[in-house]
Amino acid sequence: MNAFQSACDDVGLIGSRLRESLAAQVQAALVARQARDVIRLTGPTGTGKELVATLLHEVSRRALGRRGVLVRVSCSNLSGELFESVLFGYKRGAFTGADTTAQGLLGQARNGTLVLDEVHNLSWEDQGKLLRLMGEREYRPLGSTIVERTDAVIVLSSNVDLLELARQGKFRRDLLDRAPAKISLPPLWQRREDIGQLAQAFAREAAEQRGWTGFEGFTRRALADIEGAVVEKREESVRRLREFVRDLVFELEAPVDAIESAAIGPHLMSFFQLESLDRDRWDREAIDADFDRLVERRTAEQLAALHGVPERTLIKLAQILREVYDSLPEGSNPVPGSYRNLVARMNLATKAALWLMSGARNQAEFRRFFGTKPYEMPPKSVAWQIYHELFGEGGRVRK
Repeated sequence: MNAFQSACDDVGLIGSRLRESLAAQVQAALVARQARDVIRLTGPTGTGKELVATLLHEVSRRALGRRGVLVRVSCSNLSGELFESVLFGYKRGAFTGADTTAQGLLGQARNGTLVLDEVHNLSWEDQGKLLRLMGEREYRPLGSTIVERTDAVIVLSSNVDLLELARQGKFRRDLLDRAPAKISLPPLWQRREDIGQLAQAFAREAAEQRGWTGFEGFTRRALADIEGAVVEKREESVRRLREFVRDLVFELEAPVDAIESAAIGPHLMSFFQLESLDRDRWDREAIDADFDRLVERRTAEQLAALHGVPERTLIKLAQILREVYDSLPEGSNPVPGSYRNLVARMNLATKAALWLMSGARNQAEFRRFFGTKPYEMPPKSVAWQIYHELFGEGGRVRK
């Protein structure tokens, strides 16, 4: 079992669809970058950002050998000097009441993970105080003349779209640009496969708390009803689903082997404010979604077979492409993440990777890497173009 899957199990992350989505995102945002870049973690309220932040910390321990602790702080109630003292720490005498020296949360998170929850609530001025930390990984405790460095994994967590806030002038774009690694959590209703898995886990958890034995959870029809209601009402929050399931189990007067569909109908309609339970339509939509998902899952397999490339290689290339795409600036910056700019950046990266693979020091060695016969080697004009595109004018490879 790899580091990601074992970390998911340990933190209790439920939902095969979410795990599948996070596997690629965590690889690109954390592991591939060797925890060097600030991570932007966004998702609607109740979708599991706190759990995913814990997952990031655990993956960094397993995959990157980091041994520090996980430190969280809510930015909602921090501002001004309090924000700086809590985050950066302070020296004795830095301000009234500073009778001792404190290392701050950054010091506590050394070789670990620092999560700034609700980062969108920071004032414009306090956001500016993070610029040096996010860009150069440097900070200075209050009252100190010594600049310190941090190696913590820094996670900016928010339930709002920070890019949209930046477009509105409500969040610093220069700060956003210093958090290039992105992880986005979808709302619950878009994770159809996960709804039943979560509901079943929550039901069994509640039954165990009641001391029931032999409880199997919901019947298949009951799970289909819950799934249909969640999708119908576009419910975003896993927390809300848990509330519904636990209320249902705790209201039962006596233990049961399983909860039937008939027993949950009125509760579904009341909790999710439904006028009716349109089971036939929900079933049709579920079948359509399952079919689409089946096609989606086979895409990598089909593309790999069609083009004679191992599926594992194709997936790795897709992850590299995501890395390149994420490195492009967003919005109205000079080089936005458009299709044309992505292709141009990827072409250049491919040529650079080819040169590194060849180990060549000049154009002649690059050509000979591919063979000794003229039809095996790239033309001289192509080798010349690649060489000068990668290294510019001059006859030596830049060190």
